[in-house]
Amino acid sequence: MDIGIGSALQSKRFAQGVSTMNVMQRKQTIGAVLGALTLGAGLLGSAQAAGDGKSQSPAYQSSIKVPDQQNGERGEAARLAALAKIDATRAISAAQAQVPGAVLKVALDNENGNLVYSVEIKTASNEIKDVKIDAGNAAIMHVGAANDEEETEE
Repeated sequence: MDIGIGSALQSKRFAQGVSTMNVMQRKQTIGAVLGALTLGAGLLGSAQAAGDGKSQSPAYQSSIKVPDQQNGERGEAARLAALAKIDATRAISAAQAQVPGAVLKVALDNENGNLVYSVEIKTASNEIKDVKIDAGNAAIMHVGAANDEEETEE
């Protein structure tokens, strides 16, 4: 009889152990699912807030970031020139290596926080190209038609 009572107690304890284990597994599974949902919602919200469903223009990132200016447009040219690590001559050389032609205009610009030289070049086929050069390392950032910018800004 002692064996029967002992077996019954062991069976009851085993059943309670299995039941406790199932509850713990359920809690862990529910916790993992809730964690994944929270993470997904957070990532979705931050992506939407960052882009508002639109792509950033320009899509490139330069090696020099321009901090937000506090005092408006006044003194911007001098402030940008102080940040640039290459001069206009090197920017022109890099642009002409990518797009051969006659340089019409070169300007140091802040494009959405990116410091770039904009070099307009007239090609042999009379197209005007706008070449964006990183003002930190002379890398080609973008090549497009010179009137692309004006059309997208309107």
